[in-house]
Amino acid sequence: MRIGRIREIGIGGLLLILLLPQVKCLYFNAGLRWLYILVFSFIASYFLTPFCGSIAIKLNILDLPDRRKIHDISTPLLGGLAVFLAFGFSLAVNRIFLPGMKSLLAGASMIFVLGLFDDIRPIPALLRFILQILISMVVIVGGDIYLTLFRNFPWAYALNFLLTILWIVGITNAMNFFDGIDGLAAGLSIISATFLGFIAFKTNQPAIGWLAVAIVGSCAGFMPHNFKFGKSAVIFLGDAGSTFLGFTLAGVAVLGEWSRTSDFVSLTAPVLIFGVLIFDMLYLTGSRIKNNRSKRDIFSILAMANTDHLHHRLLYMGFKRKESAFTIFTISTCLSVSALIIMDQEFIDALLGLFQAILVLGIVAVLMFKGRMVSSCEINGIKRND
Repeated sequence: MRIGRIREIGIGGLLLILLLPQVKCLYFNAGLRWLYILVFSFIASYFLTPFCGSIAIKLNILDLPDRRKIHDISTPLLGGLAVFLAFGFSLAVNRIFLPGMKSLLAGASMIFVLGLFDDIRPIPALLRFILQILISMVVIVGGDIYLTLFRNFPWAYALNFLLTILWIVGITNAMNFFDGIDGLAAGLSIISATFLGFIAFKTNQPAIGWLAVAIVGSCAGFMPHNFKFGKSAVIFLGDAGSTFLGFTLAGVAVLGEWSRTSDFVSLTAPVLIFGVLIFDMLYLTGSRIKNNRSKRDIFSILAMANTDHLHHRLLYMGFKRKESAFTIFTISTCLSVSALIIMDQEFIDALLGLFQAILVLGIVAVLMFKGRMVSSCEINGIKRND
């Protein structure tokens, strides 16, 4: 206990040192503003996560074990609060925002609050989905940020508007679905934000790069508490954290320009970076509709919680939890590297990048189908496969 207290005091002292104007100016004047944001968000998140866990325990905001879940003990759910606060504080000390960025951050904050209510007392899926759409609309209209796939067409704006809502809400929920094993959602967020940030800096969009770096640092500071080798997580992101990360990353993808050579390449790059999330969502949508024997409506099919996502299928095949996470991290990194490669290329290169992604995801589809073939094994068997 004494060692833990000393560590908390030391980390808190580091945060105070970073807040000193002299230290801040030292980083900024050296052209290392990104490093300052990364270090600050990491330390803030690492420092705040145990406190948020204690609050969750006191308020009984816990994720209880059940048949469709993998963890065996009740686990605090307010890890997302630590990530949210660390992210916000790191941007506040940076004090540089693009016009559309303020609207995005406001929307992300609303999504966080919505998820927090859902963690405390579950919100009906249809109501949650409608509120996510409304918040997305507020961000698009308020920040005037939307995808520009269609141009010089009578209904171009309306189609782009609808496509942007589909993108933001889809990625938001896909990230939430991936918060099924320790460290997976936070790890995927780190990978996506890293590549978005790298491309942003290379295309002279430093403000977007700093925002992405803040996500990386906040998630990285949370990971030691959530992704522990040989042990189970001591705290989870919760719906508040996973939906906040998904919404923010989706918004960053819309806000930025990801190629200097082609609009198609600029659209293809984030699709590759979020390829695993998009694939999982599309595969499950088709699979659930095809195998719907209860004749439920389509929304109920898509909204229901289940154990048929990519990480579940890998577990059914005998992968351990950490092995499943690292496998998915590797796939996501490979697709993101493709996005980095094509950023300065032309249309045909983007097509080749997409084709390569399709081949990789084709292998993943085979794994998911194989996982479905053996998914008759008991969930309790998966829990023991740690």
